[in-house]
Amino acid sequence: MTSLTSKQNSFIGMIKEKNLPTKWVAPKKPPFREDILEDKISKEKTLNHQRQQLLDRYEKEKLKNTFKKQLCVEMLKDGFHSSFRELDFILKLQIEDRYRVGSEHPVWDRPLLDNEHEKLEYLCKKLTEAESSERANEFKKVYVNNNDLANYFLLRDDNWLSDYFFQKCLNIVKEKSKNLDEQFLAEAHSNLGLAFERQTTDYTAKSEKVRESYFKSMEHFQECYNLSKGKDWFILSKSKDFTKNDIEKLHQIRYQYAEEKLKHMDSPTIFVDACIHLQRIYRIIAERYSANAQEKIDTLSKAYEVCKNSFIGSLEGHASFLLGDAYTENKDLDTALACYKNYFDISKRDKDEENFGIASEAIAKCHEKIGQIDKSIEYLEKYLKDVKKMDRQYSRVCNCLANIYNAMGKYEQAAIYSKKAFDNSRQLNLNDQLENNRVLVGLAKAHANLKYFNLNVELASRHAINNILTWKYESEPDQVLKNIQNDQQEK
Repeated sequence: MTSLTSKQNSFIGMIKEKNLPTKWVAPKKPPFREDILEDKISKEKTLNHQRQQLLDRYEKEKLKNTFKKQLCVEMLKDGFHSSFRELDFILKLQIEDRYRVGSEHPVWDRPLLDNEHEKLEYLCKKLTEAESSERANEFKKVYVNNNDLANYFLLRDDNWLSDYFFQKCLNIVKEKSKNLDEQFLAEAHSNLGLAFERQTTDYTAKSEKVRESYFKSMEHFQECYNLSKGKDWFILSKSKDFTKNDIEKLHQIRYQYAEEKLKHMDSPTIFVDACIHLQRIYRIIAERYSANAQEKIDTLSKAYEVCKNSFIGSLEGHASFLLGDAYTENKDLDTALACYKNYFDISKRDKDEENFGIASEAIAKCHEKIGQIDKSIEYLEKYLKDVKKMDRQYSRVCNCLANIYNAMGKYEQAAIYSKKAFDNSRQLNLNDQLENNRVLVGLAKAHANLKYFNLNVELASRHAINNILTWKYESEPDQVLKNIQNDQQEK
């Protein structure tokens, strides 16, 4: 037994001598003291509280209230009571407008201004700036701020609010006429005229409302026209709040109803701008709301006078053409002819080939109605010599000549001009005219061969019957029916 223990001890000693690694023992942790941790946390809270600035009563309200109420509190705090009342009125006006048009109108789906923070902030900013300017008797800035608001909401399709501020601009200029130039008054009338014209595009508006809007638009454009006549005034509204794209979009909105050639005019004067819009309103009223032919002539005469004063040839020529049509409807052909000739002269002066062709055709038709067919043909053939063959108007005038020759019974001449019109439209790929011209060629050729067809039927000989059958089935049968001279002599 002793020998066994001695062997074990010697074995253990051998292991120790070899310095084998022993098991690592972690040091003991200090005892956990909650009082030290709580003291540290309380010190940090105290330091944070000392660093934090105390909120006053207004800042506390900001954290508790909505964005709209915050803006209202700021306005009242700064003493802008008038702006606050107007803001409250506008917000109520929007709700009333929604209930007026009904839940089926697209306006109902648009969010309220309360929930559109960007618009609401800009509105409050401009209202307060306008009120500050009014207190300083700077009425030009008052007008500019309200005009900026009108254009801002016009860009965002809030037409109801844009119209409100355009009307307010006009009221400001009228009230402060001693402090503001007539230029502001002319511009305000022009903006409001366009606002009333935009109201006519509302598909929910009744016909009486549309009619009323057109006449109100006419009144405002007339005021602008009379105020700016003989003056080199330009549009004043060029705010720094708008980007270049915004200004271009406002220009597009302003001329969205104008003729295509006039949509890209660069900075016309207020007078020319009034002429462009006023003549258009006159034409619409004359076309839709004239009680009789004489009233239509009177309205179109006013439109022509406005266009003439604008010194825009295309406007003057078109107005003269419409006036000629009105006189034609009233059976006053001599006066109508004078209007068409004026249109012809203007188009020739401006080298406007398209309108030149329309004028030539109108003069020819008028001569035809009077009974002066020779002069009608003379005008059209004169135009054909001046115009290029590869032109849309060439086909139109050829068709007009073909119709005249058809009416005169000169079917072969009519067929020649119809064929020219068809060939020209085919070369130019005028698909809108091609089928129509194809039918006219067929009719002209049928009329040209009608006499010879009847002769063949009347003769009823073998040769005549063969002529009719050949004429029916061959691709170029123009000369077939004419080969009946021998049969006529035998008969």
